[in-house]
Amino acid sequence: MALCTGLVALAVFGPWLLRHAAPALVRVPRLAIVVVAGGIGVWLVTLLAIGPVLAWAGAGPALLPERAAEICQRCLTAANPFSADTTETLIPAVLLLALPVALALALGAGLARQMVRRSSRSRDAARTLLHGARRQLLHGHEVALVDAEHPFALTFPDRHGGIVLSTGAVRALGPGELAAVLAHEHAHLHQRHHLITALVDSIAAYLRWVPLIRAVADALPHYLEIAADDQARRHAGTRALVSALVKLGERTHPAMPQHSCPVALHAAGPERIRHLVHPSAGLAGALPAVAIAAYLVGMAALAALVHLPYVSAALTGCTI
Repeated sequence: MALCTGLVALAVFGPWLLRHAAPALVRVPRLAIVVVAGGIGVWLVTLLAIGPVLAWAGAGPALLPERAAEICQRCLTAANPFSADTTETLIPAVLLLALPVALALALGAGLARQMVRRSSRSRDAARTLLHGARRQLLHGHEVALVDAEHPFALTFPDRHGGIVLSTGAVRALGPGELAAVLAHEHAHLHQRHHLITALVDSIAAYLRWVPLIRAVADALPHYLEIAADDQARRHAGTRALVSALVKLGERTHPAMPQHSCPVALHAAGPERIRHLVHPSAGLAGALPAVAIAAYLVGMAALAALVHLPYVSAALTGCTI
């Protein structure tokens, strides 16, 4: 009951907590990424724990042959940390165990499919954008220079080209501004933001109807950009970074190469400037942020209490 209640509460009220925790989370963007993206993982692991819990509590009709049913019951008994009697139910225990396994396998296969598709789109977009580009070393970073008047900067995964700048951006940005943009893009690569985005977007492709997952998928890009901004302003200063963002403008500028938008991380513009110039201070958002962290830890602990006995029973041969 606690698992089901916690699962539904996190799915429904998680977005509200995320919104109210934002003033605190933006001050620690890398931790925020762990909390926000980790929330999806905790929710999924908790979802997969419900079936095994019900299998402990209920005793439904046997679907398996007698010998297989005996082995299944022995494994259930070996994994069950409780000594309470079971309740007769209409749902076979083996079904309660098989459904989470089937769900996990289906989700894993779907994730792999989405990741492959995303990688293919990234490769194709990079190949198109980088046609005729030349490699150059700028401020210690190897970049691909694209001959284009409109100033833009973006990053593909390393294997698909890494940092990309237009010649218009190089002409428009001063030395300090260019160093800030390159540090920002390098942070995307170094902190594996493409991988994090791909994982969360792939999960959201199937489960976006869950309010928590929809909110996380929408909020995550913001924290990734803030994390890259933190690296950039430590390297080049806030003034240079803000000035560069103003010159680069919004990512939705009509001259931007739109085909690269879904799979590239951009040095986006003014929507982050307010945070850089007037960052939130004090305890704003601290209470919801702590509540989210504590809630996730509690849910993860409950899920672990379910999954670990099953793993232990499987590893020990279901000995009682």
